Amino acid sequence: MTEPEPGSPSPAPPGRSRLRQVLADLGPAAPLLVVAVVGPLLGTAVVVGTTGHWLPWFGDDLGSLLTFVALGVTAAAGCLLPTHATSLLAGYLFGAGLGAFTAWLVVLLAATLGFALLRPLVGERAVRALAGSPRAMVVHRALFGRGFWRTVWIVALLRLSPVLPFAATNLVLAALGLRGPTFLAATVVGITPRALGVAWVGAELSDLDWQQGGSLASTAVAVGATLLVLVVIGRIARRALRDELPASLPPA
Repeated sequence: MTEPEPGSPSPAPPGRSRLRQVLADLGPAAPLLVVAVVGPLLGTAVVVGTTGHWLPWFGDDLGSLLTFVALGVTAAAGCLLPTHATSLLAGYLFGAGLGAFTAWLVVLLAATLGFALLRPLVGERAVRALAGSPRAMVVHRALFGRGFWRTVWIVALLRLSPVLPFAATNLVLAALGLRGPTFLAATVVGITPRALGVAWVGAELSDLDWQQGGSLASTAVAVGATLLVLVVIGRIARRALRDELPASLPPA
């Protein structure tokens, strides 16, 4: 075993080298993922802390509605606000009927805009990063390469569940090379229950209370959806690995 020459840098630990390689393979997707997770948290803190200043700007007129849609779509797509915040506000400002539709429209447009903006930035870097792991590629094909409706079902569950924040889900789906029509269909199915439910909660508020967005019913639905997602994806992953991996591959 050769000794390192005096003054030469010590070799990086294998784990650290592997992490650096993964980050290099992901390219711009890695910092964008951090922004997608942290940005909505910071944005929520700012909005909650300044509610008294901007809330009087909005009324029940058409101008307020259009302004809210434009700002909500921009904020959610730009990783500045979580969609439960825009949905709660829509219900509070515009009522159960119009507010619920507005909440749904904002989330759908924000998802579409976010996906369209992120797709050219991240390309299919995640897929290429996974290419070095046969096991990961098998799971990826099982989740996203087995037909339109199967993928719609899985992505809709991801949308319904809070496993990933809204903006981070847009980024992950864009990076994994999901097709636009599949993304749109799954998004419509997945976002509808949460957007409408949170908007209806907001419509019942006499004063804007941000904590009401996490009501017991919506929390129960979110937890149930999360567990279902984990069970479904886990079963698909195990079945794919069992059925499709060559027997010569070493264990994980």
